[in-house]
Amino acid sequence: MKKIGILFFLPSLLLSIVCCDNNDNNDGIRIVEGSGQNRPELPDAADYDLNVDTIDDFQIDYVLGSWDGVDESGQLISGFLESLNESTVLVRSGENPPNPILFNRPEDTIWNVPRENFKWNDDPDPITITEIRQAADGIWPDEWSVNSEFNTNPYYLGIRVKEDEDFLVGWIKLEIDRTTGEISFEQFRLAAGEYIVIPE
Repeated sequence: MKKIGILFFLPSLLLSIVCCDNNDNNDGIRIVEGSGQNRPELPDAADYDLNVDTIDDFQIDYVLGSWDGVDESGQLISGFLESLNESTVLVRSGENPPNPILFNRPEDTIWNVPRENFKWNDDPDPITITEIRQAADGIWPDEWSVNSEFNTNPYYLGIRVKEDEDFLVGWIKLEIDRTTGEISFEQFRLAAGEYIVIPE
């Protein structure tokens, strides 16, 4: 029994020594400096074949990266849209990188040959849709940011999809969960014509 008592006593003594370090403010209250919170989970990737030709047109995926600033750094998670099989998204011309991207709204017209100030994205890199960025103190925010000038769900994206030797023009309605970062294709429409209008 004496041996058992000693074994229980030693861990509690060690715990006391560890807890009473130089962060004690002399009132017996330990100062805890920003330990941060757990990194958010990466949502699952998803592939989309919008024109049902057995060839994927877009992929939603997530990547863990890092950012660096002046005497600061941290991690970030980006949720991005990758165009596949020559499909592409509508962006504003003259913006490099295209930012923000989710600028379309109900009643907007998406033209197969874009009008002035717009173009089909020709950058091979995926386009960021949503992101969450760790602060320099290690704390992760509660919400993901969305690459849009609007702050309301749903979001709309003008698209063009390759079909045989031609392109279909259309739009995607996206729901973005700002708590988890999950991007969902809620609705889409494609048309073989000069333009398509996003319904109200």
